[in-house]
Amino acid sequence: MPEFFQTMMGRKFYEKDVTDIVEHLKKISNELERANELKESELRLKEQALLVLPTGKR
Repeated sequence: MPEFFQTMMGRKFYEKDVTDIVEHLKKISNELERANELKESELRLKEQALLVLPTGKR
């Protein structure tokens, strides 16, 4: 009996499915990185807004 990688399904899995999974994982990684950068920018803007809030005049 042939090994899995020697079957048509096994070849398709390693040649197509695994490469597709890797590409999708790269996309997910890039989007998570982008989301983190956006969240950091948002946090910096909020921190700046807190620093320039006017204090009550007396």
